Amino acid sequence: MPSRKSNNITLPFGSETELKKHLENSLTESLKQLIRVTVNTVVKEEMTRYRSEMQEVLGKVYFNGSYGRDLVAPMGMIKDVPIPRFRTNVPGWEPPSLGIFPEQQEQFMHLVGEMHRVGVSQRKVAKLAKECFGVKLSANRVGFVHRELAQREEAQINTRPLEDIYEYLYLDGLWVKAKGYGWESNKAVLLCVLGVTPTGKREIVGFTVAHAEDYDSWHDLLLNLKHRGLTGANLKLSVSDGAEGLLKALAQLFPNLPHQSCIIHKMRNVLSSTSHTHKAEVAEGLKKIYNSDDEKGALLASQEFCKKWYLSEPKAIEILKHNLQATWTYFNFERKEWHKIRTNNVLEREFREVRRRINVFDSSFNDTDSLTRYAGSTFSYLNQNYPRSRGGLHTNAVLPHVKM
Repeated sequence: MPSRKSNNITLPFGSETELKKHLENSLTESLKQLIRVTVNTVVKEEMTRYRSEMQEVLGKVYFNGSYGRDLVAPMGMIKDVPIPRFRTNVPGWEPPSLGIFPEQQEQFMHLVGEMHRVGVSQRKVAKLAKECFGVKLSANRVGFVHRELAQREEAQINTRPLEDIYEYLYLDGLWVKAKGYGWESNKAVLLCVLGVTPTGKREIVGFTVAHAEDYDSWHDLLLNLKHRGLTGANLKLSVSDGAEGLLKALAQLFPNLPHQSCIIHKMRNVLSSTSHTHKAEVAEGLKKIYNSDDEKGALLASQEFCKKWYLSEPKAIEILKHNLQATWTYFNFERKEWHKIRTNNVLEREFREVRRRINVFDSSFNDTDSLTRYAGSTFSYLNQNYPRSRGGLHTNAVLPHVKM
């Protein structure tokens, strides 16, 4: 997206009209809750700092709960915003953040909301606040607010009750650099489940951070989905890369659910074991298999492929044969469904967005908790903004390009 510069600060919008439209679309009930949490946490942090600085003058000053305060916001009245208070009266003390309301409340709310939803770095948010709105926010303070909000969103994704309405489940793992739990590799895998409803709505219904894509990790995640209401009564198919641990967990918890192994993963695995000299020709042979009109045609194309490369590319042939028929499950569905069920591309789009955003952190997290919070924030945003169009392969198209 093109960027616009103001006061030497690069804004993530192409024009004033685009910015206005984005802000108008963000005026939701969830944003009201965002404001409540933001105001409460920012004021309390200010009070803690003030109490520490004035300890010699005031002595010990304690907190004493909070009082409700109504704020008038662009989307309407926000009632009973919890404002922390001291037990004893402190003459002349007024939380600086409350000065933002009402004069600059709209700018402040959308600033924090944009940081939280779109993944703008915390230091950039603080700089934008100072240069554009005249509001001084330390990076630490912005980060504190972000952590509070992200924890709530992660909990919302992984604890909210689920309606048993999903027809398709897409499952995969994303490896990320993250320290924690004493894992020697300092890597963690973000295991995700994306559900698709009959209307085409797509959303992440659950995720977890694990040390491996093993049976136990997938079993715990899928069991959590069942406990929350996704019993699988309307499920037609699960789609994944075919990892053994995941397949065993699916068989245990959803024994009657058909499974489709992603054909793109299969092709990449075959090509990774193919010599450079033959990659292009092997790729064309694989496309011929998966562009077949039915399972019988795919079987014949596979036999022809194996005869041709059996001697020169034995390892590639071995990989192709492993669970090959699991990549043909889509033939049991109507042809118009093929383009969206034979690959994991729907979930890969989510992962691309996660990868793009974690580059802000040099693709690394200090601990798995921070990874969990950030993933929850990103998935919450994507759940609310995922395109309704169903992209993918056309029924009469060749397979997409596969990196060799």
